[in-house]
Amino acid sequence: MRSKNAMISLVPLSVEKGMDITMKRTIVIDNVCGWPNLTRMPDGSLISVVFNHPSHGEAEAEVDCYRSDDEGATWRYHGTPAQHDPTCNRMNAACGIAVNGDFLVLVGGWDRRPAKGEAVPPYEECNRLPAVVCRSADNGRTFKVSPFHYTVPGDDHVLVPYGDIFRIGGSTLACACYTVTKDMEYTRSYVIFSDDDGFTWTRHGLISGNNHHETALWFHDKEHGIAICRENACDRLDQFTTEDGGQTWQFDQQITCPGILPAHVMKLDNGQLLMTCGVRIQGLWGIGVSCSKDGGKNWSRLRAICNFGELKDGGYPTSVQLDNGEIVTHYYASGIPFHERYFVGQVKWNFGEVFE
Repeated sequence: MRSKNAMISLVPLSVEKGMDITMKRTIVIDNVCGWPNLTRMPDGSLISVVFNHPSHGEAEAEVDCYRSDDEGATWRYHGTPAQHDPTCNRMNAACGIAVNGDFLVLVGGWDRRPAKGEAVPPYEECNRLPAVVCRSADNGRTFKVSPFHYTVPGDDHVLVPYGDIFRIGGSTLACACYTVTKDMEYTRSYVIFSDDDGFTWTRHGLISGNNHHETALWFHDKEHGIAICRENACDRLDQFTTEDGGQTWQFDQQITCPGILPAHVMKLDNGQLLMTCGVRIQGLWGIGVSCSKDGGKNWSRLRAICNFGELKDGGYPTSVQLDNGEIVTHYYASGIPFHERYFVGQVKWNFGEVFE
């Protein structure tokens, strides 16, 4: 089925199917807004990088690493990539494993962040901070922090890192970033490259200059890849493709209706691509999943793995797969019945139960 048709018939049947399946759903990190980024480390442990304040960046705060050594059964604080400066925060992170095995976190931030109890200035009166590169040689416990430095010629706005950092051949890494106007009305989506394993970032490709951001990247090889971008005006997901290693991108297709955003993409051990995304449609709020057998040319109808009820804030899922085939998905939510505050939630589930 073409993904355009899946977009039209999107949610009702999917939610029905998903709710019939037994999954392990838990709250794993409490009282944080989160926006998690989940990474499986070389030693088999899991690291979830989360924003450590229960707000949308409205305070002095930063991202922390939480670690699990038992496949997601328990989590504990592990390290902090970059401490915030006074009146600032560190948020908006991209994460991944460098070629040499180091754990990389690129993290942005904001100035004019209030201390506890103080009024929050409008974002229009604040400035985004240039990102920093945080590099850990001990699986996320301690980090060396250096400036990101790179800016896009002709774009005066600060690059905001997002999603996963990819190894695409040799010592070349790729990371999605976006820029946004101060009123947050217009965005551009880029991929930024490092040719020295993440120590410096020196070139870019424009994915979309037409109001897209929060991009999920996937490279099939060093030349071919897809980018699933959040469209800023109506909050849908659009897909772009590259055939030259990310230097240029072409619009491919709209893959969801409005109200489904943003996405995360990974490759499963069965060879299929898995897309997880937040569903922000009245009465259907939660986390949806879709799969592709042909590298993103066609996507399945969306299935639901988590339902938030009537809450109005949540999503941003991120997933990894364990050796036993189980998938671990993290997301954030502003609360559920009987737990009315922000948290990072986890779903452990099996592909075959949901899609076959």
